[in-house]
Formats: sequence, structure tokens, C-alpha cells
Amino acid sequence: MKKLLLSILVLASMIACTTKETKTEGEDPNMVLFSENAKVVDASIKAFSNKDLNEFATFYSDTLKLHSAVYGENDISKAEMLKRASYFFTLVNNVKAKVNILPGVDEVTKKLDGSVRAYVNWSGDLVNNAPKRDLKVYVSYKLDKDHKIYDADEYYDATGWVKIATAAPSK
Repeated sequence: MKKLLLSILVLASMIACTTKETKTEGEDPNMVLFSENAKVVDASIKAFSNKDLNEFATFYSDTLKLHSAVYGENDISKAEMLKRASYFFTLVNNVKAKVNILPGVDEVTKKLDGSVRAYVNWSGDLVNNAPKRDLKVYVSYKLDKDHKIYDADEYYDATGWVKIATAAPSK
């Protein structure tokens, strides 16, 4: 009886002292991929907020297809996107972003696919002294095996924002 009690006590203490292992076994590989890709998207948004186009460009593939929010416009390239970003920086100072990053899903299966969705609330000071207006943006990102963004779909009121940002300066 003593041996049985002692064995149970030893076994219980071994179980109690065992540290919990972090297992990736059984974890959805697409969730792991999303986590890695989300870091890239977040870093690209931070680089943009810092007006660092050189760093911002490093997160994008040279084969980027950006499906622009500008009505009637075809897909644009990485070079065109960087040109637009540079123009944006002439219109706004003190760029800030509140970001909510979520996993993307396959359009057919509705299962995680490693892609990234970002809801971004951009704010800043317009150089024309127009009243402050936040720009709410939704972007869906697809990243390649090297964690470079190669496809992005933008959704926001591009025309309205440009109209406000380029209006005659307020006095």
C-alpha cells in the first residue's frame, strides 16, 4: 500500500512539475502563415506612417498588382504605388494609423489561406489646413513564399479624400 501511495505521489508530482510545452503540432499551418504575413503587413503600415518609402517598398514584390480604389482605374504596379505614396506625403503630415489585422480566407472554401486583411484608420494633418478627416481603408493582401506582398485590393473613398486634400488652403 505504501508503495502504491508513494508511486501515486511521485507520479502526481511529476505531472504537476511538467512545464506546458508550446505545440505547433496540430496548429493550422495557414494560421502560422497568417501570423508571419501579418507581421509584414504591420511593418509596411508602420514604414508608411513614418514616411519611409525605401523601407515601405521592401515589403512589396516587384510584380505587385495593386487593385486601386480609384474608380475606373486598372491595376497599378509597385512603381506607380510608390509614386502615389510620395504624392500622398506632399498632402499630409503627422501620418498615423490605427490598424486591425485579421486573417484572410479562401474565396471558395472560406478557410484560412495565409492572406491578410487590414482595416486601417489613417489620420494626419492636411497641408491645406482642411478640417481633420480620418481616412478609413480596407485592404486585402496576398503574400508570396518570401513574405512579399504581390497582390492587394484597396477599398476606400479615394476620390473624396483627394478632393478634400487638394482643395484650396483654408484660412
